[in-house]
Amino acid sequence: MAERLEDLNLPVTAITRIAKEVLPANIIVSKEAKTALARAASVFILYVSNQATTIATSRNKKTISAQDVLEALSQVDFECLIEPLQQLLEDFKSTKQQKKDTKKPTPNKNTDDADVIDLVDDDLEL
Repeated sequence: MAERLEDLNLPVTAITRIAKEVLPANIIVSKEAKTALARAASVFILYVSNQATTIATSRNKKTISAQDVLEALSQVDFECLIEPLQQLLEDFKSTKQQKKDTKKPTPNKNTDDADVIDLVDDDLEL
């Protein structure tokens, strides 16, 4: 666990990047607003993760799953986030599977060695 409450805050630079992506270009975010957003995001994450932990432990699980987080969002009245997050989760799983499927199979070193040995044996018979 963190020693100080401030250690739990998200980096202000990450919050600034997110805010700039969603705000119009002519809007400037003050330093205090960035800090407030970082603290609010941290509190939200702590709140939802605490609720997800409660859900997981009630099911005798030690690991919080994505389903636990989605259920926690529902319990804390953030149902509006569930559908977009489910879509992002599906996209993530799909991308992960595509990367796994497109990976080239690594050649079996033992098979290659056996082929080389066979070739050497064939040369010796000449």
